[in-house]
Amino acid sequence: MPPISSLHNPTIKRIRSLAEKKHRQEQGLFVAEGAKVLARAQSLGWEPEIVVSTGRAEPWGGATMIEVTEPVMVSLSAQNNPPPVVAVFHQRFARQVSLDGLWLALEGLRDPGNLGSIIRTADAAGAMGIVLAGPTCDPWGRDCVRATMGSIFAVPLIRLSTVKLIDLCHAWPGDVAGSHLQGTEDFRRSYREPTLLVVGSEGEGLSPQLAAACSVLVRIPMRAGPDSLNVAAATALMLYEVRRTAL
Repeated sequence: MPPISSLHNPTIKRIRSLAEKKHRQEQGLFVAEGAKVLARAQSLGWEPEIVVSTGRAEPWGGATMIEVTEPVMVSLSAQNNPPPVVAVFHQRFARQVSLDGLWLALEGLRDPGNLGSIIRTADAAGAMGIVLAGPTCDPWGRDCVRATMGSIFAVPLIRLSTVKLIDLCHAWPGDVAGSHLQGTEDFRRSYREPTLLVVGSEGEGLSPQLAAACSVLVRIPMRAGPDSLNVAAATALMLYEVRRTAL
């Protein structure tokens, strides 16, 4: 069959609709782009529903394989220079937190680029997973997925209400370390495993209720002037400090 060249093709319209959160939620799907990212997904056992390419692609499990023209690929991609292949996957949330190793909890994170960067760093630092609490942005949005550079397939994600996260903090057997501007301890310390790092939103930080549930509040020292660090940068520092003290 010739490559699909029409934007009105039903499958193409369906994939394009996934750029909007409401359609991702309704269908439970998301789009990932690029051969390197998709190779990571394949290596981790993710099976796509649809694979779209601008050339003949190798079959991937039971996925529907579609060849399209360059203009159609441009319409599907979020990138200025579209990759030759994109794929549609089912969203996947983990069911529970394992009380071991290093876990990260994020409350009310709003910026998809920050969330994607944090997921990528958590993967690199060997975190067991990430809890998303409160009105956190959609991890399956294309800006977040792109920022993870494939780590979206490697790091388990769990959705919890802030109330449920507070319950988890109270039940946690190791340190529950919250990042807080009024923290009483320097983040460069020893952490008791298993460790749960808790980070708040970009503008407001941790809610008072969640901060009170942490066993320790830590801060990152800064020179006079800046009032805070970018949340992705601050989280990276804390993740690697926990890893440094645990090794």
